[in-house]
Amino acid sequence: MQGRTKSEVSRRRPLVLGTLLVLVLGAALALVSTSSGSTEARHATATPGMVGAGGGFGEVYKAKTSTLAKTLFSAKLLPKNKMARNISLAAFGRSDKKVNYALALKCWKSNNCTTGTGGKLTVAYVEGFGENVFRQVSKMEFILQALTYPQVGKIIYTSAHSDLNQALTDFRAAISQHVDVIVTYPDFGDAMLPVFKEATKAGIPVVTYAWGYVSGPGKNYTTVVGEDTCKLGKAFAKVMNTQVKSGDIAFMGGFPGNPLSLGWQKCEQKALNPNINVVANEPTNWDPSKVQGVVAGVLAQHPDVKGWSYEDAEFMAEGGYQAYKAAGKPYNAVLTLRTDETALGCLYDKLKNPNLKVYYYTAGNSQIRVAFTAAMMKLQGAKIPPEIVFPIQLQNQAKRSMCAKGYPPSGSATSLVPLSLLKKMYP
Repeated sequence: MQGRTKSEVSRRRPLVLGTLLVLVLGAALALVSTSSGSTEARHATATPGMVGAGGGFGEVYKAKTSTLAKTLFSAKLLPKNKMARNISLAAFGRSDKKVNYALALKCWKSNNCTTGTGGKLTVAYVEGFGENVFRQVSKMEFILQALTYPQVGKIIYTSAHSDLNQALTDFRAAISQHVDVIVTYPDFGDAMLPVFKEATKAGIPVVTYAWGYVSGPGKNYTTVVGEDTCKLGKAFAKVMNTQVKSGDIAFMGGFPGNPLSLGWQKCEQKALNPNINVVANEPTNWDPSKVQGVVAGVLAQHPDVKGWSYEDAEFMAEGGYQAYKAAGKPYNAVLTLRTDETALGCLYDKLKNPNLKVYYYTAGNSQIRVAFTAAMMKLQGAKIPPEIVFPIQLQNQAKRSMCAKGYPPSGSATSLVPLSLLKKMYP
């Protein structure tokens, strides 16, 4: 108080008391629980460098801005639905938790493992087809996410190797083992409905990712996670309309009838200029060995094809490029792709061909983390929206290269699998 008069001090006292009262009330409000079943405190304000606030159902609805920018291109590209956004923030926030990478790698290689936590929950990733790099990276994302939950004691993975009957059998096996959570990509679309319904009836949350849409999300199964594939198709069409303008283009997809390919293909076709002709639409089963043959076959019949829309960037860097080389043609094409594997970005940078134009979306491996967290929150009594939808923002390779330094050709820099672990997966 040195240098102040009594009158000055008395004038300041009400202001100080008022400030203290606001702080006390703010702290009290921050401790109020926000939902039934929640033991988390809601934080009144966001943390610098973080997106989100609050929590519930065993989760904290916060994630680092840097994490969101890495996997979504921008921290702003979160679902609009409030609960879907909170689930996503909780899932991506968990990706920064420290887990045992040696255990994760062991589990990834063996397909089944115990976590060592003594947790009572068994969680399963049931695949119809898991034999390409995208699915295997997603498998690791699933394992890493599961390891952030001490209540998870066992992790199970199965792949049906493209066999529908085996996929149904594997799903029923998981149900009979009384697993607590099932995450999947439904390669065979609505053919998986019977087992989805059986699991739901048994009280097991079933969540799909990569927009693995099967009829009746929210009723026949818990929810579907991913981008709106119709909007993805429209974004592809916008590129083709501005870059190709007129002429022949071709589509490729995964398994015949799979929901991801069907979603964008139908909507791209409708949104194309009438001067653009889709001269081929070929399935590849997402098998890299088939892509070169498909591209070669289309080029033989339609040598002037100007553009390709497909899901996998790496396959177009390898099989697609080799088909053009074998045909003695420069790789002059407009490519719109759903994934961002390093191989294509590095090939683009190497070729320095102004007539090769590449537009891409995030690989979306980390969507499986959102699917997993949604299922875990369902177990805690949360009301999960039937769709968790991420906005679309295509990237232009000429402005944002997917050639990520240090990554293996099959790696995607938008994946949340640490680079050190990815290198051990693919040395």
